[in-house]
Amino acid sequence: MEHLVSICIPCFNAGETIKETIQSLINQTYSDFEIIVSDNHSTDNTIEIIRSFHDERIKIYENESNLGVIQNYHLALSRATGKYVKLLCADDTITPDCIEKQVDIFLSHPNDSIVMVTAEKNVINKDNKILFKKAFPGKAGFYDGIKVLKKSFLHGTNIFGEPGCVMFDREIANKTSCFLIDPSLTYLIEFDFFCQLLKHGNLFVIKEPLFSFRVISTSGTAGFKWSQAKIFNAYIDKCHREKFISMPWIERVFSKSMAWLMCIARNIVFKFSK
Repeated sequence: MEHLVSICIPCFNAGETIKETIQSLINQTYSDFEIIVSDNHSTDNTIEIIRSFHDERIKIYENESNLGVIQNYHLALSRATGKYVKLLCADDTITPDCIEKQVDIFLSHPNDSIVMVTAEKNVINKDNKILFKKAFPGKAGFYDGIKVLKKSFLHGTNIFGEPGCVMFDREIANKTSCFLIDPSLTYLIEFDFFCQLLKHGNLFVIKEPLFSFRVISTSGTAGFKWSQAKIFNAYIDKCHREKFISMPWIERVFSKSMAWLMCIARNIVFKFSK
């Protein structure tokens, strides 16, 4: 049975958080979706926990060896069958009405070239305490893909949010290189994918938090620390060099400066979330 929506969860050793992540999906007000778990050869009890959920929508795929983040993302997406897709990291959660609200945007605007729907997020710690709400820098509604892409660069960060914030059109995703990225830029794997999508259409922003992003010292994002700005700035240079987006030198300088400011702010959050 095919579903309208696919929720893809690439994971590795997520035993401490995966139960809560999947429970947030089971609790959804919308039900026409499949849950695709692509496990990257976990050595803890991740798979055992997932199998404790007796829900026929859950499909578990176990890699015979750890293939790395990039390849596991590719595998998770390649197994999706739904028209619309959401990637969800194994330590994050979504609100009960998240899928319903994002699907409704796609279905109620079939002729508006929407390729992505995003929402705002709550940043939480390991104990589920809300540290702060991360708002999208703009109003709710439609954004031209190229213009909002440039807006993100000028903010020095990914303004679209982590994978769990976003739902996207799988047909459009198939027109991109998906998660094919230089390993040195792995930190921006989702952002690069979102940029590719937005070259094909528009963004719709829901101005309310429908997603919770967990910051803990062991998270992948935390591990990049001060290299975050360096990687973002290298990506700006790459996009300019390959003429992916037109940005005068003054905008590139501004974007790189903003990337350092955002990096400092991000690391302060990680420090006080322990």
